[in-house]
Amino acid sequence: MSLAERQAHVLRTLDVDGVRIRHLRVGEGVPLVYLHSAFGEVGGLPVFTALARAGFEVHAPELPGFGHSDAVTSWQCIADVVFTLRRILDRLDVGPAVLVGSSLGGWLAAEIAVWFPERVRALALLSPLGLRIDGAPIFEIFGASDDVLLPRLLAGPPALAEHLGEALARPAGTDPDPDPLALPLHLFRAMEATARIGWNPYLHDPRLPERLGLIGAPAVVVRGDRDGILPRAHASAYASAIRGARLAELPDCGHLPALERPAEIVALVEALLGG
Repeated sequence: MSLAERQAHVLRTLDVDGVRIRHLRVGEGVPLVYLHSAFGEVGGLPVFTALARAGFEVHAPELPGFGHSDAVTSWQCIADVVFTLRRILDRLDVGPAVLVGSSLGGWLAAEIAVWFPERVRALALLSPLGLRIDGAPIFEIFGASDDVLLPRLLAGPPALAEHLGEALARPAGTDPDPDPLALPLHLFRAMEATARIGWNPYLHDPRLPERLGLIGAPAVVVRGDRDGILPRAHASAYASAIRGARLAELPDCGHLPALERPAEIVALVEALLGG
């Protein structure tokens, strides 16, 4: 990434009903909102720069409780989370936007498309959580050690895991945090925030399957063929339930396609809008 591109990444803090939300913005053009995974990767992701080059205005909010955003302790159910996210979209003032959601963010993007279809221009669900499939359980992420979790997250070489750490620890255009505890604290907060959303029932909304047919926006469901977190049956169920949705499986890719396959993700998003 060039110096000019790094400087073009703008960090802001939004006030959403008294909750401070940190927000990364880059590019100009078609509004696109990236909703991060359970690991809170609102950092220097190459996919953000690639999307900006392709003509998208990328917004990547840190959801409540992740990164430097305030937590919301009053959530009681997934509907509370979705309405908070709707208020974040209101404050971003992006109008109908392309939603690109990764893992946890994919689940939330699907919920937004169900509840507030007027806010969604197109939908890209990357390894989306949110469903319960008999015989195909989601891997238990809470309490998993790094040596168990990382091979399930990423199919690439060890250097990619280091890049993940960089992406988690600092947004593009900012200096590295010298505190060696910055990354562990980030991940601790991310797991705590994810637990508020998906502890019980575990990472799914029992009512979501029957509502996915309400989604009318162009949609693609993406899964890496070496995803060790989400079984293929989940991506297939999403693609079957959403009218006209395409299922795209990426070779040699794990649970975070936006990190491992940025060029392919940009191409799939462009295809949603007719190229």
